[in-house]
Amino acid sequence: MGIMWELIATVLIATAWVGHACIWVSLLNNLYGRALNKRVLKVWRLLSGLLILAFPLLIPVRLYLGAQLYLGGCVLLGGVIFPIITLLRLLRPTPACVLTESTQTVNLWPILGQQVIGDGFYRAVTQLPGNGVFRVDLTDLTLALPKLPPEWEGLRLHVLSDLHFHGTPSRDYFDWIVAELRNGPQPDLVCLVGDYVDTDTHHTWIAPVLEPLPATEAKLAILGNHDLHHHPERLREELVTAGYTVLGNNWQEVTIRGVPCVVAGHEGPWFAGSPDLGSARTDCFRLCLSHTPDNFYWGIANHIDLMLCGHVHGGAVRVPVVGSIFVPSIYGRRFDRGVFEQAGTVMVVNRGLSGKEPLRLRCHPQVLRITLVRQRLR
Repeated sequence: MGIMWELIATVLIATAWVGHACIWVSLLNNLYGRALNKRVLKVWRLLSGLLILAFPLLIPVRLYLGAQLYLGGCVLLGGVIFPIITLLRLLRPTPACVLTESTQTVNLWPILGQQVIGDGFYRAVTQLPGNGVFRVDLTDLTLALPKLPPEWEGLRLHVLSDLHFHGTPSRDYFDWIVAELRNGPQPDLVCLVGDYVDTDTHHTWIAPVLEPLPATEAKLAILGNHDLHHHPERLREELVTAGYTVLGNNWQEVTIRGVPCVVAGHEGPWFAGSPDLGSARTDCFRLCLSHTPDNFYWGIANHIDLMLCGHVHGGAVRVPVVGSIFVPSIYGRRFDRGVFEQAGTVMVVNRGLSGKEPLRLRCHPQVLRITLVRQRLR
């Protein structure tokens, strides 16, 4: 009987540990989705990690009422709520707007060799077992959007996000990806959704890497949260030099295949404000480039037809069955990757091409090649 009680106690403590981790990771995710000081966030991330790892040591021998309530809540969260949420995520149906999706994974390590690593500060991380930082997913999506103008049938978009130039991966990594995109069908639009640099010296990569990307109609760009800390105005200038229309927190009316389109950029919450669409026409398609998917409900409220996002990297580290854990979003794991559709707004969340810490476990870097059509399959 004593062994049975010990086993039950061990299971309860393990379950409570999972619930405890859920609480602190959720809070960490939420804070990382906000425009808070980077140093404060780093300290909080370290503190959160220590509190999670030290959970067994934090359980007092005598549980007072507050500790009992917290421990009970952790058991409920870890043993019931978290499994239910995980199951619902696994069973989430593919949005009806997604007609086809296919991915070609290319491992650039055997193609480029040692030179793909580069000279970034965290380059040693790329050598960790299982790290898929050099395995790039070229994902082709076909989306059916009922409000798509007839002239746009088959409109092609290339979407890149989170390049995080800082030396690792090397320039060769990005040059190879651009060359691969140039070898395929030329898109109508190239859309860049932020986070280009993680140093003050890699602005010089922007023009040579990104200018060669072709587009028949327009090349659009916004900035991300990392760009805020590395001379953002210079970044905007570099992007303009490379042939991009930099939207900022604003909107423009752009003609695409002879049809007017309202194109908005949303760099919030890190850059002050958000695009005011009050004076924008309502009788045409609305496209929005938003660095973070946290702006999804803003997009719904402003009748955006298609939102293109990045920022969350798919979580970068994905655990079997559970999926993502650390996702820098006020909504936690809700919009970590993929396609979401609600109230006429379709949002596509790109996993990005790089990161300040070059670590990818079961979550490859990604480029999106999207084709838009009007009709859904029956």
